[in-house]
Amino acid sequence: MPHPLPDDLLTLPHRRDVPFPKLTTLGVGGLCRWLFEPATEAEAQRFVQACAREALPYRVLGGGSNLVIFGDVEVPVLRLAFPKTLRQDGPRLSAPASYGHIRLSQDAGRLGLSGLEYAAGIPGSTGGALRMNAGAYGTELVEVLDTFRFLTPDGDLIEKRPDPGEFGYRSSFLTGGHVALAYTVRLAPGDAGVIQAKVAENMGRRGTSQPLSRRNAGCIFKNPAGLSAGRLIDQAGLKGLRIGDAEVSPDHANFLINHGHATPEDFDALMEAVREKVRMFHGVELEPEVEIWRSPGSEG
Repeated sequence: MPHPLPDDLLTLPHRRDVPFPKLTTLGVGGLCRWLFEPATEAEAQRFVQACAREALPYRVLGGGSNLVIFGDVEVPVLRLAFPKTLRQDGPRLSAPASYGHIRLSQDAGRLGLSGLEYAAGIPGSTGGALRMNAGAYGTELVEVLDTFRFLTPDGDLIEKRPDPGEFGYRSSFLTGGHVALAYTVRLAPGDAGVIQAKVAENMGRRGTSQPLSRRNAGCIFKNPAGLSAGRLIDQAGLKGLRIGDAEVSPDHANFLINHGHATPEDFDALMEAVREKVRMFHGVELEPEVEIWRSPGSEG
């Protein structure tokens, strides 16, 4: 450990040496040396304040669905274990950051509230969706976001409405030690049957176009302006390219799948091979959409 952990941090709920393949949808990575799982906002705030006081770096883990981990992570990792309680106030739904993103879309449909149909099939937590401004089918979370709660890197708890420039394409300012805690979306009342049918349709579309039977981290690369990353990768002839147990999906070229025993080195090499071939074939530089964690000293 590059920094000793303060005693008050160790009073919070935590586990040691948890394999990252158990914490991510891709199933690749080393060990999470320190996994902290606060069950309340107060515990999460104590965690962040303790780290800030000691100048101790940490990482924030959501549902692990948009994350590729190369090696062990020695710094503390924060994963919220808040009670998964949904609150409704008219057309508004409020959910903690630990709530399932797909589940929230399904619950909104059941309640006859429209606006989250796009989220059907997007895995992970609502906190991760806020952090990444999740979106699909031309809609993004920020379009229905009413208010949100988060911790600053100093541990201050803030609740606010979104301001212009805070959320972009698959991005937000909630990086660098910010911790998403909860959010409220403002939806439109509608026919529950119609909304649920749309949710089911979107779930089905993802099931037929994406390799959901294999472990994956979702779309690996961002779509360049006006282009499709998946189409660029496909046109470069990369579908089916395999390194070890990591492969460019034959079903959707912007998905890299784990056949069961892929190593961090397999995925690192495959991602770089895809970027290099697309760069050579199209003259386009692909940027990762997934978040990437590397062990100290392994930055590429």
